[in-house]
Amino acid sequence: MGSVPKPNTGNLVDSFRPYAHALAAEILRKLPPSVEKDDVVGAAELGLVEAAAAFDPSRGVLFKTFAYYRIRGAVYDALRKMGWFSKPLYDQIKFEMAANEYMKDYSTAPPAGGGPGEDLQDLQNLTGTIVSCYLLSLDEMTGELADSSGATPESLYAQQEERQRLREAITHLPDKNRQVLEGYYFQNLRLEEIGQQLGLSKSWVCRVHAKSLEMLRGLMIAEPAAAR
Repeated sequence: MGSVPKPNTGNLVDSFRPYAHALAAEILRKLPPSVEKDDVVGAAELGLVEAAAAFDPSRGVLFKTFAYYRIRGAVYDALRKMGWFSKPLYDQIKFEMAANEYMKDYSTAPPAGGGPGEDLQDLQNLTGTIVSCYLLSLDEMTGELADSSGATPESLYAQQEERQRLREAITHLPDKNRQVLEGYYFQNLRLEEIGQQLGLSKSWVCRVHAKSLEMLRGLMIAEPAAAR
């Protein structure tokens, strides 16, 4: 894609502030009336500022897409710290928190820097990794959430098969990578808690989490190829 100038952070924040407020309003509709609107909006704006500061247009991702998980992740993180989430409810939004952590790591990695083929592959890898986050997180979601998705029995069965493949693929990862994914997605541990167990900083565990998801995606791609 060549060199793409970085947009002005302040301009991005000003342009997408209504978008951040809309995401905050969407989250507020699902929360008890006792939750302070200003707290949610403030967290959404903080997520927007963080997204604008980290955004790299050379990665080929639209800012609106990039900011989505950063904004929602910031809101959920703030609500959790304020004690608004019960444990089961927090488990339901684990996917978006995981996607937010991955997007943070993705924004710090150097872009592919190749031609259109490499750029397309980079975007496909990003999409595939986010899908893996989603499928892994489904194990912790309630039946009510699954029922509300409007999915057909066939698609639910396909999702279940894919989750089983993901679980099997995780067992083939190196020990540290496996421990991070199992701890986060299956044992309800926060990345900070996993870091304490492994003797690693949170920033390093975030990097291991991102790398593990990418390794997992590679295993999922290689399995059908080997079967052929």
